[in-house]
Amino acid sequence: MKTESGVRVDITLTPSGNPPGKLADAALHFTDGPLDGWCIVGIGVWEKRENRNELSVTFPQRQFISHKGEKRSFNVMRLSDPNKPDDTASSDEKNRYYAPLHRLRKLVTDAYQEVIAAPPDGPAPAPMPYEINADDIPF
Repeated sequence: MKTESGVRVDITLTPSGNPPGKLADAALHFTDGPLDGWCIVGIGVWEKRENRNELSVTFPQRQFISHKGEKRSFNVMRLSDPNKPDDTASSDEKNRYYAPLHRLRKLVTDAYQEVIAAPPDGPAPAPMPYEINADDIPF
Protein backbone atom coordinates (compact mmCIF):
# COMPACT_ATOMS: atom_id res chain seq x y z
CA MET A 1 0.00 0.00 0.00
CA LYS A 2 1.36 3.40 -0.94
CA THR A 3 1.25 5.79 1.99
CA GLU A 4 0.20 9.28 1.00
CA SER A 5 -0.23 10.66 4.48
CA GLY A 6 1.07 9.70 7.90
CA VAL A 7 -0.35 10.25 11.33
CA ARG A 8 1.27 9.90 14.74
CA VAL A 9 -0.97 9.49 17.78
CA ASP A 10 0.26 10.96 21.08
CA ILE A 11 -1.48 9.79 24.25
CA THR A 12 -1.45 11.73 27.52
CA LEU A 13 -2.92 9.77 30.42
CA THR A 14 -5.47 11.64 32.52
CA PRO A 15 -5.11 11.71 36.31
CA SER A 16 -7.49 9.17 37.84
CA GLY A 17 -11.02 10.40 38.38
CA ASN A 18 -10.66 13.80 36.72
CA PRO A 19 -13.21 13.84 35.08
CA PRO A 20 -14.78 10.48 35.97
CA GLY A 21 -14.34 7.91 33.22
CA LYS A 22 -11.79 9.88 31.19
CA LEU A 23 -8.65 7.84 30.68
CA ALA A 24 -6.52 9.92 28.32
CA ASP A 25 -6.24 12.76 25.85
CA ALA A 26 -5.03 12.05 22.33
CA ALA A 27 -3.56 14.23 19.60
CA LEU A 28 -3.18 13.34 15.94
CA HIS A 29 0.06 14.69 14.47
CA PHE A 30 0.24 14.68 10.69
CA THR A 31 3.69 13.62 9.54
CA ASP A 32 3.32 13.66 5.76
CA GLY A 33 1.26 15.12 2.96
CA PRO A 34 -0.51 18.48 2.80
CA LEU A 35 -1.23 18.49 6.56
CA ASP A 36 2.40 17.75 7.53
CA GLY A 37 3.22 19.66 10.70
CA TRP A 38 -0.43 20.13 11.76
CA CYS A 39 -2.13 18.35 14.63
CA ILE A 40 -5.64 17.84 15.95
CA VAL A 41 -6.07 18.03 19.71
CA GLY A 42 -9.09 17.52 21.93
CA ILE A 43 -9.61 13.82 21.31
CA GLY A 44 -10.61 11.90 24.43
CA VAL A 45 -10.33 8.24 25.41
CA TRP A 46 -13.04 7.20 27.87
CA GLU A 47 -14.21 4.03 29.51
CA LYS A 48 -17.74 3.19 28.41
CA ARG A 49 -20.38 3.63 31.10
CA GLU A 50 -22.19 0.40 30.30
CA ASN A 51 -18.99 -1.71 30.09
CA ARG A 52 -15.97 -0.30 31.86
CA ASN A 53 -13.67 -2.70 29.98
CA GLU A 54 -14.51 -1.11 26.61
CA LEU A 55 -13.12 2.15 25.31
CA SER A 56 -14.88 5.06 23.69
CA VAL A 57 -13.23 7.81 21.65
CA THR A 58 -14.66 11.31 21.43
CA PHE A 59 -13.63 13.98 18.95
CA PRO A 60 -13.46 17.76 19.36
CA GLN A 61 -16.75 19.65 19.55
CA ARG A 62 -17.75 23.29 19.70
CA GLN A 63 -20.72 24.56 21.65
CA PHE A 64 -23.00 27.34 20.53
CA ILE A 65 -26.33 28.88 21.44
CA SER A 66 -29.01 28.44 18.78
CA HIS A 67 -31.28 31.26 17.68
CA LYS A 68 -33.89 29.76 20.06
CA GLY A 69 -31.49 30.06 22.99
CA GLU A 70 -30.75 26.31 23.15
CA LYS A 71 -27.25 25.14 24.00
CA ARG A 72 -26.07 22.92 21.12
CA SER A 73 -22.82 21.46 19.88
CA PHE A 74 -21.35 20.23 16.63
CA ASN A 75 -18.43 17.95 15.83
CA VAL A 76 -15.38 19.74 14.50
CA MET A 77 -14.20 16.55 12.74
CA ARG A 78 -16.75 15.01 10.40
CA LEU A 79 -16.94 12.57 7.55
CA SER A 80 -16.79 14.54 4.31
CA ASP A 81 -18.83 12.13 2.19
CA PRO A 82 -22.14 13.89 1.44
CA ASN A 83 -23.88 10.57 0.73
CA LYS A 84 -24.70 9.65 4.31
CA PRO A 85 -26.97 6.60 4.37
CA ASP A 86 -30.46 7.15 5.76
CA ASP A 87 -32.22 5.04 8.39
CA THR A 88 -33.46 2.58 5.76
CA ALA A 89 -29.95 1.77 4.49
CA SER A 90 -28.55 -1.70 5.03
CA SER A 91 -26.00 -2.30 7.77
CA ASP A 92 -23.38 -2.95 5.05
CA GLU A 93 -23.98 0.50 3.56
CA LYS A 94 -23.74 2.11 7.00
CA ASN A 95 -20.58 0.15 7.82
CA ARG A 96 -18.93 1.27 4.56
CA TYR A 97 -19.84 4.91 5.22
CA TYR A 98 -18.53 4.89 8.80
CA ALA A 99 -15.43 2.74 8.10
CA PRO A 100 -12.97 5.70 8.12
CA LEU A 101 -14.32 6.84 11.49
CA HIS A 102 -14.01 3.30 12.92
CA ARG A 103 -10.41 3.06 11.63
CA LEU A 104 -9.54 6.37 13.27
CA ARG A 105 -11.10 5.28 16.56
CA LYS A 106 -9.14 2.00 16.41
CA LEU A 107 -5.94 3.93 15.72
CA VAL A 108 -6.48 5.98 18.90
CA THR A 109 -7.52 3.02 21.09
CA ASP A 110 -4.55 0.93 19.87
CA ALA A 111 -2.18 3.79 20.78
CA TYR A 112 -3.81 4.05 24.22
CA GLN A 113 -3.49 0.28 24.80
CA GLU A 114 0.19 0.48 23.86
CA VAL A 115 0.83 3.27 26.37
CA ILE A 116 -0.87 1.51 29.28
CA ALA A 117 0.91 -1.77 28.46
CA ALA A 118 4.33 -0.10 28.88
CA PRO A 119 6.20 -0.87 32.11
CA PRO A 120 5.32 1.82 34.69
CA ASP A 121 8.86 2.44 35.96
CA GLY A 122 10.59 2.32 32.59
CA PRO A 123 10.91 5.21 30.21
CA ALA A 124 7.80 6.15 28.33
CA PRO A 125 7.72 4.57 24.88
CA ALA A 126 8.37 6.84 21.95
CA PRO A 127 5.14 7.76 20.17
CA MET A 128 4.39 5.18 17.50
CA PRO A 129 4.02 6.57 14.01
CA TYR A 130 0.89 4.96 12.67
CA GLU A 131 0.85 5.24 8.92
CA ILE A 132 -2.54 5.48 7.30
CA ASN A 133 -3.71 6.23 3.83
CA ALA A 134 -4.96 9.76 3.19
CA ASP A 135 -8.30 8.26 2.16
CA ASP A 136 -8.71 6.90 5.69
CA ILE A 137 -8.79 10.36 7.29
CA PRO A 138 -12.48 11.18 7.73
CA PHE A 139 -12.42 14.88 6.93
